[in-house]
Amino acid sequence: MWMMFGLMIERFMAGFGLIQCLDMYDIDYVSGQDNTGGLTQTFYFAKAEDIDSWPTIATKSTATDYDELMKYQGDFTMKAGKRFYKGYLTWGTGELKWDAQGGMDGKSFKQSLEISRPGCDEKALAFLDMVKNANLVFIVLDKDGNYRVLGSEFLAAKLESSAGTTGKTGEDSKADVMTFVSELASPPRFYDGTIPLTEASGSV
Repeated sequence: MWMMFGLMIERFMAGFGLIQCLDMYDIDYVSGQDNTGGLTQTFYFAKAEDIDSWPTIATKSTATDYDELMKYQGDFTMKAGKRFYKGYLTWGTGELKWDAQGGMDGKSFKQSLEISRPGCDEKALAFLDMVKNANLVFIVLDKDGNYRVLGSEFLAAKLESSAGTTGKTGEDSKADVMTFVSELASPPRFYDGTIPLTEASGSV
């Protein structure tokens, strides 16, 4: 009887995320595996309010392995007439970071994406004006072929800083360096789904 009562309590607590179903595991490393730093030169972005539905995520109380915990399941779907857009960043300037924040027993992660876009023409500066206060979602591709997401269904990515310059001489960079930030309980999650680059015909 007491064993059955204890099992009922355990299931009740797991339903509220009070018990972690995912246990610890060995952190190993395979000698010779790819581990290339940096991002590729293409990133993708959309306004958070243009997303109709998000891929799902598991929690520590529902995930059965670390892959399920850290990877989105399913695809982004967009509202009618909306889509993700492609962006270009200069090689060697893209960086996705995650830093622990918060007090003891209250840790989460501040996530940030830094990119440098060449040029300071009308198109480049108009982009800055449009995103300065916008709620955004980014998908970036690292050099090992993994897509990662900045911004979540609950807290979008925001522009934290931007520094642009024409440069002083021909040896200087002429570019806009932008940093976008978000925060989440976990580091940025992986994404294997489709990136919707054509306008959707779904709900408005």
